[in-house]
Amino acid sequence: MAVQISALLVHARNETLRELTHVLKSLGMRVTFAGTCREAAKLLERQGAIDLVFAGTDLADGGWADVLGLAQQSKSYLPVIVVSQIVDSGLYLDVISRGAFDFVTPPFLTSDLAHVVRSAIYKELVSVQRDLTAPPAA
Repeated sequence: MAVQISALLVHARNETLRELTHVLKSLGMRVTFAGTCREAAKLLERQGAIDLVFAGTDLADGGWADVLGLAQQSKSYLPVIVVSQIVDSGLYLDVISRGAFDFVTPPFLTSDLAHVVRSAIYKELVSVQRDLTAPPAA
């Protein structure tokens, strides 16, 4: 039996969120929502319950960089994919340079998001494998 991937969507409730949710669910993913950074922080405290995070650029109490910071505080690698309503090359460069896994904009094609999710999960698995094979800390 395949393991179901769990995504946390930290995003304002709007059409972009509805489109993204529809595509992720069509890929068989479990989707959890948070409308604020505070809600996201509470959900991320449950280690292991979330496999990757999609962070919107317009949150009531912060932004994608705050969500990225929360994910980077996680004990293990947690990929963050930033979701913007518009293509913005400056924002894209900022997102990637700060350590987010990727940057996506609508329209959300199933094949494109499937590739992004597979790549993010693969990187997460490689990170976990490195942790398991690393020598014990002295």
